[in-house]
Amino acid sequence: MPFEGMKSALANPKHLNSVPTIAGSNRDEVKLWLAAAEYFVELDESFIGNLVGVPKPVLKNKQAFEAFNYFRNTSWQLRGVDQPLSGMHSAGNKEVYAYRFDWDDHRRLLFADFAELIGAFHASEIPLISGNDQLVGNFDFILYPAGPSKRFTEKNMMQFWSNFAKTGSPGASTNNISWTPFINEEGKKSLMIIDKRKELGMKSFNMNLDRLISELEISSVIDLNEKCALLFQVTTFVGEDLFDNYDNKLDGSCSREKAKKFLNENSGTINL
Repeated sequence: MPFEGMKSALANPKHLNSVPTIAGSNRDEVKLWLAAAEYFVELDESFIGNLVGVPKPVLKNKQAFEAFNYFRNTSWQLRGVDQPLSGMHSAGNKEVYAYRFDWDDHRRLLFADFAELIGAFHASEIPLISGNDQLVGNFDFILYPAGPSKRFTEKNMMQFWSNFAKTGSPGASTNNISWTPFINEEGKKSLMIIDKRKELGMKSFNMNLDRLISELEISSVIDLNEKCALLFQVTTFVGEDLFDNYDNKLDGSCSREKAKKFLNENSGTINL
């Protein structure tokens, strides 16, 4: 690890090792944790749930739940995918590829909508690229139901990654959609959306941290305390600590102490 740090080193031509690289994130990285939080979810009894011994999870505030998911996951994508790949590209490596994993065709059962609750959650791509549903234990029939959606996504993930291993390029999907480099000759960015057939494809990417935080400031579905907690999370939880660069946001009403206090007070998990 160079003394200058990873972020700087990746963008420094003197450290360049120009090899093809793929980086990506999942659309709902944090939903698995949000869905376990008492702040967002409560357990209710249902007839079907009682029959199988599973309580029904109910979202207390769907809009706030989705907002926390959006801001956290977008910052993850910015700081864990866009930032390193852009640095490598500026240093001279033009063979960098990005993706976002969106597949969420889990079963929607009477006692729980798993697509809504956990979506394309952290690490949910691994069973599809490896072909091993048993990685999620006894929940494989719920999270990875057999059918054309799963078969298509699984087959194409394996095809992209095997092409990449053999040639240095992910190539094209079974329905002839080419996965192109993250940054083109004009400097425009695009990533591959990995999903079922009708959703798989390249999508332009033009987000940055300043824009994301501006969206956070004007959001109408979360309150000031929630915004403060999110401002702290998106500037500190992935990558270097940038909170002080944005401490004037939210009219200067947000501090580390205020954000940490909110998070500590609302860190309880649901008890199954």
